[in-house]
Amino acid sequence: MLVFSRFFRIYPLAIFAIFLFQIGVKMAPSQVPQRAESSRAAQPISVVIRTDHEKYSTSDTVKLDVSLENTSDATVYVDRRMFWGGFAGGLKLEISDEQGKALPSHVLHDAMMPPPKEGDTSILVRLDSGFFYGTWLDLPVKDGFPKPGRYSIRVIYKSWLRKEFVAPQLRDLPALWAESPEIASQPVWVEIQENSATNKPQR
Repeated sequence: MLVFSRFFRIYPLAIFAIFLFQIGVKMAPSQVPQRAESSRAAQPISVVIRTDHEKYSTSDTVKLDVSLENTSDATVYVDRRMFWGGFAGGLKLEISDEQGKALPSHVLHDAMMPPPKEGDTSILVRLDSGFFYGTWLDLPVKDGFPKPGRYSIRVIYKSWLRKEFVAPQLRDLPALWAESPEIASQPVWVEIQENSATNKPQR
């Protein structure tokens, strides 16, 4: 009787342990995107992009505004140089079709980010909380979009500024240095139409 008594005491505990393990297995995958979102939220700088219109004809030019915005409560410094042409220049343009297929980029200036001039104390731009700094790109539709349809546009920023290359008095500033991770914008969508079907809002 003693053996059976111990068995019936242990059996409910074993069932409860298995139940907790199954819950843990089911919950684990859902925690991954939450951690990823927290990591993105921890970035002091966000890349924000916008276009001048939502619809374009095949003969138009897309004006794309890009800005680095300080979304934190602290002051952050960024490299004042922003070159297009992929990660080598700091700004990478990504265009994808409606099925998510990435298109080859025609924005290839081959601009390598050179080290700053010796003693240049203007290399860093100060961004207080809520401030932004940016540039723009004029992209002819015929160069970036192969045919009419809907496309997403995204810009990825990467700093290549190394502390040892800047003036000594700048090296302790809270800047986006070369070891900082890349920062991607949220995508914006545009619609490319034939010339006769274009319907732009009046400005």
